[in-house]
Amino acid sequence: MSDKKETLARIEKTLEAVCTEVQALRTQVDALSAAGAAAPSREEVLQFLDGFRAGEALGEASLGAWIEVSDVACVKGGLRTVQQREGFHARLLEARVKELGGTCSAEVPQEAYEAAMKQSADKDMGDAQKVLDFATRFPDVDAALKPIHDMADRLDSDPETQSLLRTIAQDERSTLVWFGEACQLLNG
Repeated sequence: MSDKKETLARIEKTLEAVCTEVQALRTQVDALSAAGAAAPSREEVLQFLDGFRAGEALGEASLGAWIEVSDVACVKGGLRTVQQREGFHARLLEARVKELGGTCSAEVPQEAYEAAMKQSADKDMGDAQKVLDFATRFPDVDAALKPIHDMADRLDSDPETQSLLRTIAQDERSTLVWFGEACQLLNG
């Protein structure tokens, strides 16, 4: 009988430890949920996607202008790839906005649009300087991608948009890494 009592006592002690551990984990999860941002409203998601779309469309257009004046073959090849990704992202984001019942209306401010296009099409500014300027604007890849990841992290109730943003962020990481490598190659 004493063996059974000892076994039951050990089981009871183990069960109490497991319950204590589960409660501690539940407290941590609740604290993380409270500290984390709430799920975004539909309007917030649509505004984010539409603004992101407008930026990607500008990227496609400005890279096209840059390609026209680029005189470094390896830069031109990379720019073509990045340009196609930017355009594809803009179209994916536009489609998702429409699927969610929104309309695309965000525009990059005219002054910013003109500045981007002017610099991209500048024949007097070489590829090395343009790549350096771009890489300098985004020295920390993770920080540059943080807004995309932050929004994706809040979209547990919309896994389609969440995955769309996460895969676009992977492409954006490739773009930023390529610019960093091109900058190193051309500027030392």
